[in-house]
Amino acid sequence: MKLKTKIVCFISFIVTLLTNIQVHADECPSSDLPQSALTNYLEAMQERRFTDAFKFVSNSMTDGRSNKDWAELQEMFYTGGGVIIFGIDIRQAIAIASDIDCASTAIVPNILKSRDNFNNQGITEFELYTVVRKDDRWLVDSQETLFDQPDVDKWFPGETIPEFLDKK
Repeated sequence: MKLKTKIVCFISFIVTLLTNIQVHADECPSSDLPQSALTNYLEAMQERRFTDAFKFVSNSMTDGRSNKDWAELQEMFYTGGGVIIFGIDIRQAIAIASDIDCASTAIVPNILKSRDNFNNQGITEFELYTVVRKDDRWLVDSQETLFDQPDVDKWFPGETIPEFLDKK
């Protein structure tokens, strides 16, 4: 095998290894505080207690809005869209590569089941929340929804994206 081919294979191996570190990261140590922040946030959203939900999100989740302005916007979206959350399944927090002890950041997977005016059959969403610690409080900082089965397989082993039923 030529030296160039060996180098390309070695670099490919290293890149693959580094790419999978985040996916196969360890669960956070015994603390359940990152999950608690997400639980409090999602339960408040489910019950339409938007002013309470605001207490569990970072400035980046509110786009810098005040509690009052953000809560009013959420109310408008939920009411106008007919949003109903009927299932929350929060999983164990996962350490990120730069914070293996989950001292200030963790990823918290969740399976959310909901429906709205545009999807009255309901939908299952596979979500990854980044939760950060600020001033000794855990806050939801961002949310990502997974749409591809390979991504779901990495974060939610054994789960599958349900088929959408086309009812005419």
